[in-house]
Amino acid sequence: MTSTADSPTRPLRRDAARNRSALVDAGREVFASRGLEATLDEIAHRAGVGVGTAYRHFANKQELAAAIFADDLEQMVESARDALDVDDPWDALVSFVETTVTKHAKDRGLYEIMTAGTMGEHPMHVDGKTETMREALFEPVTALVERAKAGGCLRADASPTDIAAILLMMGSTFLASEAVDRPVWKRYLWLLLDGLRNTACGALPERALDLDELDAAFAVAKKH
Repeated sequence: MTSTADSPTRPLRRDAARNRSALVDAGREVFASRGLEATLDEIAHRAGVGVGTAYRHFANKQELAAAIFADDLEQMVESARDALDVDDPWDALVSFVETTVTKHAKDRGLYEIMTAGTMGEHPMHVDGKTETMREALFEPVTALVERAKAGGCLRADASPTDIAAILLMMGSTFLASEAVDRPVWKRYLWLLLDGLRNTACGALPERALDLDELDAAFAVAKKH
């Protein structure tokens, strides 16, 4: 009998490929509306496939989420890099933040995976690839912040982690927007952005979060 242990991976059969595609599409819809608390069972039901079929394709919902959001995270990195081509440094920073928050407002799952902690016992502990993409995003965001500071339009004590913290804080405004059925999150985003403008106000009372503190804040926020 010939062993198949070292055989090359075979492409999915047509029906298996169709089921996987249905699961990814359903997962995107369910995660967008319900967030990462949604179960793989729910997604299988939405996709019209059996739960066993879902688990044959994805070991758990984290694996499915990683497959779904990989492209979104890559697009966010590209969005930050593209913003560096905008002539006005303040407009460049605002363009990236607005684009990102708009996506988060429409997709609860994307917001949650972008602000999920990488430490502690968080139920949606991000995988290595997701964390790599989030780290890749930090470089162009840092460039946007430093460029705006050099241009005199961003306060000198602003930090790239302030941008990440703003993204985290927007979560409660998305819930408020759903409650009143209008995008009030836009108002609060601009209030936060105005706080970053270079004005004659005094120094901020606390230093910016460092990366470890930011990660800890993400982890704690997701427990409440």
